[in-house]
Amino acid sequence: MANYTYTSDPDSAVKNKLRASTHEELEKREARIVFARTAEIEAGLGPSGSFDAAHLKAFHGHLFQDVYEWAGHTRDEKVELSDGTVATEPVLRKADGKPFTPGPQIAPALDRIATTLHDSGYLRGLPRAAFAEQAADIMAGINSVHAFREGNGRTQRTFMRELAKQAGHELDFSVVTRERMIQASIAANELADPAKMRRLFDEISDPVRVAALEKAIDALTQHGMKWNEIYIATAEAGHAIELTMAGVAGEQFMGRTSSQILIGQTRDLPKPQPDRGETFSFESSSWEHARPRTRGRGR
Repeated sequence: MANYTYTSDPDSAVKNKLRASTHEELEKREARIVFARTAEIEAGLGPSGSFDAAHLKAFHGHLFQDVYEWAGHTRDEKVELSDGTVATEPVLRKADGKPFTPGPQIAPALDRIATTLHDSGYLRGLPRAAFAEQAADIMAGINSVHAFREGNGRTQRTFMRELAKQAGHELDFSVVTRERMIQASIAANELADPAKMRRLFDEISDPVRVAALEKAIDALTQHGMKWNEIYIATAEAGHAIELTMAGVAGEQFMGRTSSQILIGQTRDLPKPQPDRGETFSFESSSWEHARPRTRGRGR
């Protein structure tokens, strides 16, 4: 019986139920299907559980049941496919990155995370900021395991959104760019630095900053920019930083560094207000008293 592993051709798709032969084709067809399955879970029609390994696997199984025969199985498990081959991927690494958790250690690692959640009361009863910090550490832990051959990010986000709901909070990952999540994940998993992930969760659990990011992303989209490939964040209160002005829109402005776009509050700008393209220094005040914007980009 042959082992089913990743192909060396990056353009070829792994075996799938959709009969997609290229990675690009698979991504496009898979995205529509998984989006619908995600909506089912958000509507309360997904798998129930106690936020342990079995629950994480059930989320993966629900999301990818139409795409992979091995949906719901961690990559260390050997799953016999309908053509007689075996799907397994005990060793997984990103290009130029260190390996994720080795196959035999996946189950114990997930069990440790589940124990942490159980012992913390599943993060219930925490103020938003405290919840965000602890949730960020849980996310970093699950991501470092990378339990599945494909679909880790979407499964992790679903798991964390549902965990937040039962804890009385909301996490909006739609305002997190791909580049920002990559940087936060690398910092947490390879550099043992949770700061970027914690900052990310602090923002996406705060409706005021989520609304600010939504408005900025809408503006970038209208100008044809590939916003998902840029690190975009709200300015941190109490942190002084030098920016180049990109534009002002009502109560918020957009500035850039050499590698990031930051969203700030217009009230914090120096007087006179910097012109577009002008470099300036500013320190962000608290976002607590800013008014949330109307949401719903439809993306």
